[in-house]
Amino acid sequence: MLQMMKGLDPARYQPRSYIIADTDALSKEKAKMQETNFGSSADQYAIHRIPRARHVGQPWATVPWSLAKAVLQSATVFFRQMPDLYLGIKAIQIIYVESFARVHTLSLTGKILYYFADEFIVQWPQLSQRYKRAKYTGILI
Repeated sequence: MLQMMKGLDPARYQPRSYIIADTDALSKEKAKMQETNFGSSADQYAIHRIPRARHVGQPWATVPWSLAKAVLQSATVFFRQMPDLYLGIKAIQIIYVESFARVHTLSLTGKILYYFADEFIVQWPQLSQRYKRAKYTGILI
């Protein structure tokens, strides 16, 4: 996401909000670095932390509860901010970019959003052949 944001005009899209997992310190630092590169002050962006929808190795039986908690907190941030651009009730389009690491099958998030996203982008041609709505645009990173 941060790579794709480099093409945006920071003056047009402000304030900016980042929604990251509460256990993801690296993404927080990368978002701060991105804003430093934009020359932003602290009032031009916010970093919101939410619980992860699913932890690696988490039992599947507990996923619905952790997912519901993450969705609820994300929705709260979303509706407070009402963004003009959402990277995925102002004529918003959901654009989903599947992970570069997903070569043969979609991630769980991809499998869910495949049916809801206005544009579904994959980074490997094999996935666009397997999933008809998926668009292969090359490697984005």
